[in-house]
Amino acid sequence: MRISLISLISLISLVALTTLAACGGGESPVANASVYKYFGSVQCNGSGASLSTLARQLTDASIQVLTSSCGVDGQAYPAACGAGDGRIAIFEVPAAQAQASAAVGFTPFSNLPSAAKVACP
Repeated sequence: MRISLISLISLISLVALTTLAACGGGESPVANASVYKYFGSVQCNGSGASLSTLARQLTDASIQVLTSSCGVDGQAYPAACGAGDGRIAIFEVPAAQAQASAAVGFTPFSNLPSAAKVACP
């Protein structure tokens, strides 16, 4: 079985194009960043801001909220009514807008190495 040079070149080109298409054509994905803010809630009576209120602070500052979740900061708090409870709101935003979120009081989630996402109440 003989393969002509043109057939061989066509086959190699097809494999190369298929490989590039499978890799997304060399396009880089859009990077996102996680930021957080304390709810301001305290032990025994909860209170504090809601997740939607904190999300609105970002959108009012023209920052796109991609996802939102609840979390805890991972710090130990003494059990005392009225003391902080470490509850945080976590938002995924475009990386290009993460710095702008600092102007409205949000901090990079990476600053809390012991933090964890938890179910929202």
